[in-house]
Amino acid sequence: MNVEVETQQILNRLGLTISQAKVYLTLLKLERANAKTIADDSEVARQEVYRLLVELEKKGLVERIIAVPTKFAAVPIENGLSFLIEEKKKDLAELQNEVDKILPIIRSYLIIKEDKRRTPQPESTEFILIPERKALILRMERTLESIGRSIEVIYPKEAFLQVLFSISDALNQTLKRGVKLRCLLNEPLETNSLPTSVQNIAENPLFKIRTLELIPEENFWIFDEKEALLATSMRNQKQFPILWTKAKPLISLSENYFNTLWKKASFK
Repeated sequence: MNVEVETQQILNRLGLTISQAKVYLTLLKLERANAKTIADDSEVARQEVYRLLVELEKKGLVERIIAVPTKFAAVPIENGLSFLIEEKKKDLAELQNEVDKILPIIRSYLIIKEDKRRTPQPESTEFILIPERKALILRMERTLESIGRSIEVIYPKEAFLQVLFSISDALNQTLKRGVKLRCLLNEPLETNSLPTSVQNIAENPLFKIRTLELIPEENFWIFDEKEALLATSMRNQKQFPILWTKAKPLISLSENYFNTLWKKASFK
């Protein structure tokens, strides 16, 4: 980068346009000149040069010399840079004053917005498709942190154990808070063969299991009768995508179906 281009960029950062910087630097080199000569040397259109010279005069960077034709002279570069820096400082001081005035208003606005976010909203009927296992486990762990009453599950035994192992820490903490867990599986659990973290869940008195005669095709988890995770594919070990919802009609239907099967199922 040559010195002229670099100087133009510095002047631009100090508040001049590139065209203003070109005219000012050209006039510094020429010492004094008329608009035509400045236009020819700077390669800026003459009509544009007239306008730019007026703007530079207002900034104190150019002086008009009374002559025929009218000539112009640039103030020394040291003075010009000093003027621009002072002008920049003035602009920054004014901006700081504006910031000081608006900051309390912005803070009040943000507090109001935050309060609105915390205001209880109507129940959502949102539906979300969870595409894979990691996302499912994360969703379940977040949900387990907030529930406080009940969990109902209908799942094939093997798939249930896989999920149970992945969320065992979060689920143990949930049971410690007194949340009841009822499960409908196609087979009873053999607690002696389970990993310790899962065995602790299976032996918790709040964990109840009843068995179905067949592998259940309707696979879901219901949390506090407010949220549900439902498998969208049947007889598939991965069972993805999984549907997550807060839709009251669908949850009510699932809850009623679970309770009907619970009454008919055999004890562990």
